[in-house]
Amino acid sequence: MSFVISFCLSLIFVRFFAQKFPVDLPSSRKIHKVPIPLTGGIAIFVALLFVENQTKMVLLICFAFLFGILDDIEELSYKIKLPFQLIIAIVQLIIGPSEIYFLSIPLHGIFAKTIQTFWFMSMFNALNMIDGMDALACSTSMISAFLIGEWRLGFAIAGFLPFNLPKAKSFLGNSGSAILGAVLPISVLVFFKGDIGYATIFLGYPAYEVVSSFLRRIVRHKNPFVADKNHTHHLFMKKIGVWRTLIFLIIFSFLCNLLGLAEKFWSFAIFLAICVSLFIYCFSKSGNSNLDL
Repeated sequence: MSFVISFCLSLIFVRFFAQKFPVDLPSSRKIHKVPIPLTGGIAIFVALLFVENQTKMVLLICFAFLFGILDDIEELSYKIKLPFQLIIAIVQLIIGPSEIYFLSIPLHGIFAKTIQTFWFMSMFNALNMIDGMDALACSTSMISAFLIGEWRLGFAIAGFLPFNLPKAKSFLGNSGSAILGAVLPISVLVFFKGDIGYATIFLGYPAYEVVSSFLRRIVRHKNPFVADKNHTHHLFMKKIGVWRTLIFLIIFSFLCNLLGLAEKFWSFAIFLAICVSLFIYCFSKSGNSNLDL
């Protein structure tokens, strides 16, 4: 049902009402050259409202969507975004598991809830970070959702995906990436019974992106909270093109999914080794090609 609703709404929005929606305008830190309507978030939002039967999850989806659509319209600064994200993170504490672990090691009390809140906000922003090229956030999130049996979210994304493939006719927008950033991390955390370590490995690609972006900006003496055009997908698109980059990062994300599902300590070691290698590779190639990674 969520697929049908999302697909039909996306088709109607793109075909007949694209000019009625906020658009993503081209800029120096974006790769598209023409304005693209931001219809994906609304289509996914409506689809999830029709099929979601948990009141607390509906509340989380609504908060995330309202924050995202406001960001689409007003282009909020990070100083305004952080308080909104904190509110959404507090809402997810109600939905999330009562016990928190890290690689099977139990965490307790206020420390556990603080770690959970920080983790959720990081993943929330991570899903937004990877929404920087056509179909990347949608395809990796859809696969992750299906692997944990989150069918409603997976099919809602799948309904929109055909309109987001290169060259995209529509974008998720901040409303769409906010919904993915809210629903997917908490669903993954519940699936792993509160184990943040294995949940992080499972969502390894967006987790890698948020950590590597923060480190890269700090090393470059830049504000770590200000967006740029220097993410992993940007670097690889310059070298191998859009479709090959999309396939490569989908494979990377899927590999992280499998490592997380293994729920073994060695999977964490392999994940770290892959991330460190990728980080070093990106920096070395950046230096050789004079790219500002």
